[in-house]
Amino acid sequence: MQSLVFAPSHITGFFEIIDHPNPMIRGSRGAGVVLDQGVLTRVEVCEGNGEIIIKTNGNINNYPSREDSVTCKTLDLLKKQFTEIEWTNLHITVDHELNVPLEAGFGASAGFALGTSLGLSQILKLPLTFNQAAGVAHKAEVLLSTGLGDVMGSVVGGFPLRIEPGAPGLGKADKLLSPENPREDTDEGELFIIFKSLGTIETSSVLTDPVKTNKLNSVARDMLQRLMLKPQVTHFMDLSLEFAQKTGFIDPEIMEMVDVLKDETMGASMAMLGRTVFAISSTPDNSLEGSCVARIDHCGCRII
Repeated sequence: MQSLVFAPSHITGFFEIIDHPNPMIRGSRGAGVVLDQGVLTRVEVCEGNGEIIIKTNGNINNYPSREDSVTCKTLDLLKKQFTEIEWTNLHITVDHELNVPLEAGFGASAGFALGTSLGLSQILKLPLTFNQAAGVAHKAEVLLSTGLGDVMGSVVGGFPLRIEPGAPGLGKADKLLSPENPREDTDEGELFIIFKSLGTIETSSVLTDPVKTNKLNSVARDMLQRLMLKPQVTHFMDLSLEFAQKTGFIDPEIMEMVDVLKDETMGASMAMLGRTVFAISSTPDNSLEGSCVARIDHCGCRII
């Protein structure tokens, strides 16, 4: 038996951390954009001896392993919740195909967790709804400090607005209703995401640092409200750049690329959290050497 899940990447423009002792409610408020690139996860289950194989782009990683810790954590949460399943009699393979940079602000760990939880839930016919299975992915992310809102963003699609923190079904989300949304029968008005990554930022190093979290929260506190009053893509990008600059996350090299893109697009900023510049544009054409281009995924995470 097998299942195939696509979790589109979610780039966060700005966010505010909302703490809570319950990991299902802990999360973030903020806004982002969802790409049509991300994590494609194939889950296969057959009779076996409890062996679990995890692959990322064809490379086999031991279970459990640090590199695939969010996949392992998601598996462990499902095993603890559904003890009636004879896990020792199963052979499970989780094969992730990742086509965005890791730890560079694309929410890849959320894609790993979503693919694992949704895939296993479908194959094993677990008594979970879509949001409940996605909630397991959110919990895995929060417990490992690999993310706070990317699961919700990937599920919602488009330009998600995370209004209240928490897992899908518990948190509250909306999305920008921009006139640029493509119609089914034409590409007219379609928007593109232009991006280039220079390296990684370990998300947990920020989320577990009280000095950094206090600073970013003080900057982000009113940004979502400001965007809700003027829910436009260009305003989202302006606020994202303001957040990147005021928090001090953006460095001169990234800022130089932002300056190149912002004059020829609808706005440019830095992906949170990664050394990645991103811009929203009505055309894929741009003058940033080595840039990549994606479309916006309006559908969100889905079983294929």
